[in-house]
Amino acid sequence: MRTFQEILTNYNFDEETFQTLKSLEPLVEPHAEQIVEDFYRMLMEMPDTAKFLQDEHRLARLKVAHRHWLLSLFKGTYDDNYYRGLQRIGMAHVRIGLSAHFVYVAMNFLRARLRELLSQNLTGNLRNSAEAALDKILDLNLDVIARTYHQEELRRFFLSYKLDDTLIRFARRFTFGLNFLLLLGLIGLGAGMVLVLVNDVSLIFRGDLDKGLISALGSLLVLWLAIELLEAEIDRLQGGELQLSLFVGVGLVAFIRKILIATLSHEDLKMEVLYLGGIFIFGLIYWLISRAEVRQK
Repeated sequence: MRTFQEILTNYNFDEETFQTLKSLEPLVEPHAEQIVEDFYRMLMEMPDTAKFLQDEHRLARLKVAHRHWLLSLFKGTYDDNYYRGLQRIGMAHVRIGLSAHFVYVAMNFLRARLRELLSQNLTGNLRNSAEAALDKILDLNLDVIARTYHQEELRRFFLSYKLDDTLIRFARRFTFGLNFLLLLGLIGLGAGMVLVLVNDVSLIFRGDLDKGLISALGSLLVLWLAIELLEAEIDRLQGGELQLSLFVGVGLVAFIRKILIATLSHEDLKMEVLYLGGIFIFGLIYWLISRAEVRQK
């Protein structure tokens, strides 16, 4: 990063420039109030800047600060404190969310007004040297303010990006952990259903044929569903697409298992009809979604 002294040197600030600017202060000071008023009148006519100037107390403070900055152009004191002041101006514009575009607009307005003032009061070589010195100090101010603005904007962007990136990486790891738990859960469900199926089959050999067959059929359905879900989860973790039909299949299997249990427990006929209706609806939805998924492939 360049030092302020290097910046002054690059803009060819010499003793003559310092003295010329300092000599202009008595000329500019009587007009400073009006220039500031005209400047803020212009800003009030722009919707993008007017929204920052609705509070009268804030507007009054800004006018005082702007007048102070305007006159500081002609104090002849351009040191590190002056440099830091310009940097604070750039950062303030970023903080309130004002576009850098208006920094250039402001400088263009002030350059025109100050040049007009010089042309009305100075002539010949004196005017030429005054305009040259004015251009140097305004360009230097624009350089520092705009550069600070863009640096601060980039800093905030990268801080935000870093935070977003950290959150995204955390979310990915957290999601991976959840997927891992889901995978373990499905494996556990499959293993558990195998044990339930073995128990149901054992009922057949113990003489309870009806209950054993119906229970085993229900367990087979749940085991099939667990296997399908497990395969779908593995496929998804490997980059495959989520199969919506499986979620409908869960509801379908739940209704089928429910009606099998209802048959064993001899529930009311109306309930069995209701379960059958649910099976029909879920079956139809499952068929439609499955067809759509096949077409997409």
